[in-house]
Amino acid sequence: MQPDTDPNNRQNQIWGEAQNPALQQQFQSPQQQVIILNPKYRPELNLRLISTGILVLGIAISIALPFIGIDESGSVLFQISAYICCSSFILALLVDAVYLKGKSDWQTSLGMSNTWSLVSLVLSILFALGLIFILVLNLIGDRSY
Repeated sequence: MQPDTDPNNRQNQIWGEAQNPALQQQFQSPQQQVIILNPKYRPELNLRLISTGILVLGIAISIALPFIGIDESGSVLFQISAYICCSSFILALLVDAVYLKGKSDWQTSLGMSNTWSLVSLVLSILFALGLIFILVLNLIGDRSY
């Protein structure tokens, strides 16, 4: 006995080309989420590098200025170099505070804790205000040259 070779057989329909469209199911694979375990804050404009550059340039100028100025008296050049150094610290701290504000906003948008960014931000601003106060007192108070 031979098996029945009827083209309308149920087994032939499942494996053959004449399948019922209701039986054909298209499965879409679900989109996978990518979770980054330790995300890093990488802004387009890295203000931390700019603040470091300001600080290094200010310190370099304040160190080199007393040795370059030959015609002026030494005490005036040392005072000017101290003002430049203090000003570079102030500018670097303020630029770093802007960087920390952006980092804090980024951490908040990801649902991460931004406690240390805010603490660093407040300390940077307080230190910059202290240096501004010292610089202004120095500029006003010492006019003996």
